[in-house]
Amino acid sequence: MVLSDSLALKSSFEESGIQVCVKPLPRDYRFGKHAETLRPLIDSIRPSIIHSSLFHADMILRYLDTSAKKVTGLVSAMYSDGRLNHLPWLTRKKVWVLKHWDTWTSSKIDAFIANSNTIRSHYIQDLGYEPEKVNVIFRGRRIKSSNSVVQRKENQLVFIGRLIPSKGLETAIKAFEKLSRIHPCLIFKIAGEGPERPYLMQLIQELGLENKVILLGQVSHVNALLAESALFIFPTHYEGLPGALIEAMLAKIPIICSDIPENRECVDESMALFHRVGDAADLVAQMQKALILSDWEARTQKAFDFAVAHFDIEKIVRQYENVYRELLTDPG
Repeated sequence: MVLSDSLALKSSFEESGIQVCVKPLPRDYRFGKHAETLRPLIDSIRPSIIHSSLFHADMILRYLDTSAKKVTGLVSAMYSDGRLNHLPWLTRKKVWVLKHWDTWTSSKIDAFIANSNTIRSHYIQDLGYEPEKVNVIFRGRRIKSSNSVVQRKENQLVFIGRLIPSKGLETAIKAFEKLSRIHPCLIFKIAGEGPERPYLMQLIQELGLENKVILLGQVSHVNALLAESALFIFPTHYEGLPGALIEAMLAKIPIICSDIPENRECVDESMALFHRVGDAADLVAQMQKALILSDWEARTQKAFDFAVAHFDIEKIVRQYENVYRELLTDPG
C-alpha cells in the first residue's frame, strides 16, 4: 500500500494493483502531531514495513508509534557544504537545527537506503548514522533494447534537468557563448523546467544567444533528445545520484560533467570528460576537447556497459527485496 499526499503517481500504482491512500498533511515541522494523525490508519493496515521517502515523511515516520520496521530513503547529502553554500544565511541556520534534529532521531529508524556511496558517507561521517544501518542501492533505470539508429546532430548540445541554480546552467550558458564564437553553428538545447527560467532567459538575451540556446521546457521525449544530440552537458554543483547522467550513459551520448563525487560514482575519465565546478573557462576547454576527441565510441560504450551493470531496474528491485527480507527476519 502507498500512503501519499500527491496524486502524481496514483494511477500508475493502481494500474499495478497497489492500493493508494491519499493523505494530505501540511509540510511543516509538527512531525509528532502528523504521526498521531496517521496512527489510526497505520493501526488498521498493520504493515510489516513502512518505507518513507523525502524529508517530511522521513521525520514523521520517526514519531510514529508502530511495531513495523522503519525504512528511510536517503536521496541527497542535504547538509553538505555544497548545498548549504547556495542557501541564504537564515535558511542555513534553520538547516543546522534540522541537521541536529535529524541526528537525534535517527536511532528510531531500522534501516536507511542511500542512493549513492557519497550520500552514505555524508550521513555516517557528518550526522553519526550507524554504518551497519545504511545500505547503498542506486537509482534504477529500465534498460531498453532498441535496434533503431538515430542520426546525431553534430551541432547540437543538450542538458536535461531542473532549472535551479545548483544545476550550474549559468556556467554552461556562459561557456557556450564563448564556444559559439569559435563554432557559430552550434546550438544548445536545455530540457527541463524550474524557478530559474526567467533568469536564464534574461542571461540568454544579454549574451545574444536567443537563436542558439533553446529552453525546451518539460519534455516527454528525453531518450529521443539524447539520441539525436552530439554532446551532453551536465554542470551540476551537487547531486544525490544523477538520474539525467545515467540516462545519458544509456543513450551512448558523449558526456561532459562537473567533477563532483556523485558524478564520479557513475563515470570516470575513460567514459567522460570532467570540468571544475562553476568554472566556465574550464568547461569551454572541455567542450573544445570533446568536439575533436576521436575515441568517443569506446568511451560511450564503456559508460553504457557500466550503467547496465549497476543501474538496471530489475537488479535494483532485487536489492530492495533483500533489504526488506533481512529486516523481516531480524528478531530485533
